[in-house]
Amino acid sequence: MRQDLPPDLRALRQEEQRQALRAAANFAAVCARGDAEGLYNASLWLDESGDGWRLAMIKIARLVRVTRQIQDAFVSIWVEHKMLPLRVGDRAVLAKALRVLMRGGYGDAPLTLYRGAKSHEHSRRIYNFSWSTDIGIARKFAKHWANPDLNSNGIVLETLAPPEAVLLMRQPEDYFDEGEVVVDPFRLDRVKLIETIQSSDDAKGQPIAFQNCRIDSTKLS
Repeated sequence: MRQDLPPDLRALRQEEQRQALRAAANFAAVCARGDAEGLYNASLWLDESGDGWRLAMIKIARLVRVTRQIQDAFVSIWVEHKMLPLRVGDRAVLAKALRVLMRGGYGDAPLTLYRGAKSHEHSRRIYNFSWSTDIGIARKFAKHWANPDLNSNGIVLETLAPPEAVLLMRQPEDYFDEGEVVVDPFRLDRVKLIETIQSSDDAKGQPIAFQNCRIDSTKLS
């Protein structure tokens, strides 16, 4: 906490931190005692609590396990919180917490997955959690990021995820159905850049063409 802040602002920041700590402790307690019905309300408190999600995931990562009922209830929270990795702000912490909050164990064979993302995700070798078994869905997201206003090209990534990397396979449904597979990105081996969708000012308002590119295989760092 910065000591040069005005007293009123410093007091406000301290109270916000206390609220975040309370919300995080409540979420972890709900998970630990297997209160699946209370999980959603606990997540709403985190939504209103600044740094609450990061603090909660730190606590969850320390748990050995939670009940299947908690894992099932958390799926809806994950689906509704599309920007949860950003809210947490710590990929390593979130990956450890998701290993507790998601079931895993979806087979013994590697799974081919695709992801549509901004170009910098591959150049920085910092990959996110949500992938898909459907390359068409990955292309849709890549096209979204191919936007001159965002100063970014879109890319389609491919990986052969080992079984231990797969945390959740969403069942086909109408509710935000994107063929989503949640992975631990730190357990992925090779990630390939298989397509680039160019972004340019000249392409504004025009259909965006997919360009196949030479595969660039890299190990996740």
